[in-house]
Amino acid sequence: MSIELKLKKIKVICVLWSLLMAMQLWATANVPSLNNCPDMIFIDGVENNSLPSNGMGGAFPGVLTRTINGDNTFYYYVPSSYQVSEPMPIMAVWHGAAGAGNAANAAIDMRNYWQSEAEEFGFIVVAQAATGGTGGWIPGADSGRLADILDDMEARYNIETTRRYVWGFSAGGFVMHAIGLNSADYFAAYAISGAHLGFATGSNIFPSGALRQLPVYISVGQSDSHFAAAQGDISAFQFAGWTLDHNLWFDDFVGGHVLPNDLPSQAWDKICISTNLD
Repeated sequence: MSIELKLKKIKVICVLWSLLMAMQLWATANVPSLNNCPDMIFIDGVENNSLPSNGMGGAFPGVLTRTINGDNTFYYYVPSSYQVSEPMPIMAVWHGAAGAGNAANAAIDMRNYWQSEAEEFGFIVVAQAATGGTGGWIPGADSGRLADILDDMEARYNIETTRRYVWGFSAGGFVMHAIGLNSADYFAAYAISGAHLGFATGSNIFPSGALRQLPVYISVGQSDSHFAAAQGDISAFQFAGWTLDHNLWFDDFVGGHVLPNDLPSQAWDKICISTNLD
């Protein structure tokens, strides 16, 4: 083959590659939250379906508190990039066992813990307080309160309903495993810290029974008492069809039952590219 023909062939390949990338960027532009992911290049360009809630009337931006249904108080943050005309993803976060009288403060702490990530990458973070007398979660009651909170947020803000995410730490993580798997068609993905599948499987909720293999990010300290069980959960997910480092991530770190400063960025980096349509 002559030099001229080789150069022409290379030029054609480059043009085709440019068109492919342009098509990918055009496709993802229809889902604003896709454009706010750290690893944009890994997004599947055909995932361009957006289902905005078109809610209106909520205050923004900033740190906010709201009470619905008389006693369901929650704490949330709306980033400065929020616009009523553009749907935004939402993440609900659950704290660990707080102790009597401390659930509200624990919820505020979790909102604040995620706030910088929400501001940088453009999603709303909402934290509710556990209703147990000792600051712990009552799964049946508190999952219903979560549903009410999300409905309320979607009525007052323009939420990208294909991109609802949840995360839980410790006691909140145990219950959130069950909620995420039991509502796999509702949530885009979920993340867990310092917990394992024990509560979920004890409630007859298993990865194998999920309606879809929604992405899951698990983080646990190597000296956490839950480390061995959380590590063992990898096999349960893989047996049910999940693939490690594709839609299942296990992040272990040096430390105990704590929350590393970089955990929000590590978790969001993995799960933000997913929708509940995947």
